[in-house]
Amino acid sequence: MDTNLNTSKVKRFLKNKNTVTALCAILIVVVLVVGYTWRVNSATKPVNIPVAKVTIQPKTEITADMITIIKVPREALKGNYYANSSALVGKYSNVNTVIPAGSLFYQEAVTTKDNLPDSSLYDVPEGETLFYLTVNMLTSYTNSILPGNYVDIYLSTKENGKALVGKLLQDVKILAVKTSDGQNVFENSEEARIPYVIIFSLPEEQHLLLRKINAINSYSIYAENSSFSRIEIIPVPTTANFGNSNEQITSNVSSQYLKDYVLSMAATVPEDVPSVDINDNINNNSENSQTAE
Repeated sequence: MDTNLNTSKVKRFLKNKNTVTALCAILIVVVLVVGYTWRVNSATKPVNIPVAKVTIQPKTEITADMITIIKVPREALKGNYYANSSALVGKYSNVNTVIPAGSLFYQEAVTTKDNLPDSSLYDVPEGETLFYLTVNMLTSYTNSILPGNYVDIYLSTKENGKALVGKLLQDVKILAVKTSDGQNVFENSEEARIPYVIIFSLPEEQHLLLRKINAINSYSIYAENSSFSRIEIIPVPTTANFGNSNEQITSNVSSQYLKDYVLSMAATVPEDVPSVDINDNINNNSENSQTAE
């Protein structure tokens, strides 16, 4: 009996419009207070953010030891920044961008290696030197020599009234193909670009061979009564298939005869020339001057 009476009172209480309105108002206030408290706590609660531990110069690879973690109130963070240090390692500081020590890593200040200008030139193996070879649509096989491809280097010249043609180097990896104004030919662009130079790197001995050929060609043009014949350097796409191997393929001399031919027309700078101390020269000259007086 008492139970039924209590139930009846509750029903009458809930049917009262003023009561329902008051309950709704209280509920709304509670929701607002809880929501506001949550937002304030979220905004002021410190979060872990990666910042530069040292000043990072432009076009520098970001490594783990360049990053430190600090706590910053979320409300103080503005702009598009990196919130995770693992997403930064291996990326590069952008061109003309210095990231000061203590600074956040903003997305516009960070880029990938592939998006850097001349990014391919970062792949030069240790101990090798870059070489730029002039090409055109014909010698580039109608723009068919691509970065990452391999070519063989042939020579063409005249010796004793006869044509001399042969392969000097083989398995030379192309690093970049550029236009006359330095743009990458195969960059994503709607513009049709004409190749002007192909860029590759070579071990120093092979690099000097090609440099000597350039010097011989210059001398054959400007020297009077020159007995040198111009030597044409011809890139030819190789038929070798290296697949997706991660093995480092190194170029090598294919013809000792052609190597000796080039060397026979160029002198080699001796490597055992003793170094000269400028201060010693100054002191000697000073002593000689005083003696003469």
